Amino acid sequence: MRKTLIAWWFVLGMAMFASCVPQKKLLLLQENPEVKDQGEADELLKTFDLKKPVYTLRAGDVLSLRVQTTTPQEYDFLSAGTTTFGATDPVLDGYTIDEAGDILLPVVGKVRLGGLSMPDARIAVTDALKPYLANPTVNLRLLTFRYTIVGEVGRQGQFTTYQDNINMMEAIATAGGLNPYANRGEIKLIRYEEGKAKMYAFSLLDEDMLAMNNFYLQPDDMIVVDPLPAKFIRENVLGTFSLGFGIIASAVLLFTRLSR
Repeated sequence: MRKTLIAWWFVLGMAMFASCVPQKKLLLLQENPEVKDQGEADELLKTFDLKKPVYTLRAGDVLSLRVQTTTPQEYDFLSAGTTTFGATDPVLDGYTIDEAGDILLPVVGKVRLGGLSMPDARIAVTDALKPYLANPTVNLRLLTFRYTIVGEVGRQGQFTTYQDNINMMEAIATAGGLNPYANRGEIKLIRYEEGKAKMYAFSLLDEDMLAMNNFYLQPDDMIVVDPLPAKFIRENVLGTFSLGFGIIASAVLLFTRLSR
């Protein structure tokens, strides 16, 4: 029995030793790294043609509007009603696109923005303001670009970005990155299109994902990161095994002492 216990402790020690990572492979910006398989400085490894989508505005989108003009402030009807970035809830002060695709501006009235890209929407608002304000400079931002990430990430939840687009890796980074037992080879993307929920699969292990059509998110997308089978084994099988091994070892030691 003693030889069996020694064998088990030997296997455990070998497993712990094999899991160690040399410090040379962990420290950043070393003076003399001397680590094998380093990348050459400024070496271009590969180039990908990105398929960055152009988001078109739709009913329900909320926009923040900031206008700079040379019109005196007392005649600038948007100076008091513009959205201030960093407000507690900027969505409440934003301009919502209605079912017809319009936003309603003071004095100006309705401006059609539905179906336009963000650059085209800025031009449309600028043209609508020119008869009322001198030299208007328009800054528009989409306030309702939300996406959800659940599963094996650092921080699950719903996130909002003020970018016109965001890719999958950037989205995962905002959620605290992947956990050690995240299944990087099968990331699920759920997208709601035309009244249907469509599910797509990605592999972060494949560099070609950078050039895929759905690498960039759309508003209301959901990313699901499942765990690897190893997580179940570690949390359940190994936990049960460790508990059983501890009980057996304790029983053996107790039996050995009592039999002396």
